Amino acid sequence: MRKLSALMLLAMAALWFQPATLAAQDPPGKTAFLENKCNVCHTIESQGIEKTSKMAAPDLSDAGNMVESAEWLKGFFLKENAAKDGKKHSKTWSGTDEQMKAIIDWVMTLKKS
Repeated sequence: MRKLSALMLLAMAALWFQPATLAAQDPPGKTAFLENKCNVCHTIESQGIEKTSKMAAPDLSDAGNMVESAEWLKGFFLKENAAKDGKKHSKTWSGTDEQMKAIIDWVMTLKKS
C-alpha cells in the first residue's frame, strides 16, 4: 500500500509540474534562431540572447517594427533584398525552409513598446 501511495504521489507531482515545463519551452522561431547560430552576429536583448562573437549586426529586439514585411525578410535571408544602407545579409542561409519561416514569424513579433 505504501508503494502505491508513493507512486500516486509521484504521478500527481509530475502532472502538477508538467504545465510549467511546457510553458517554459521556447517558441520554434527562437529555437531555430539559436540552432542556426544567428546569435553569432545578432543579439536580441528583449529575449536574453547575446551574440557569441564580435561580429557587428543589429539587435533584433524591435525587428517587427524595423523590417518592412515577412516577405522582405525572407528575401534578405536569401540575399535578394538589401538593407537601407545597401548591405545584404552577410551569411548565406543554410537552414531549412521550415526553420526560416519559424524565425521570420517569430522575429516579426518582436516589437518594443
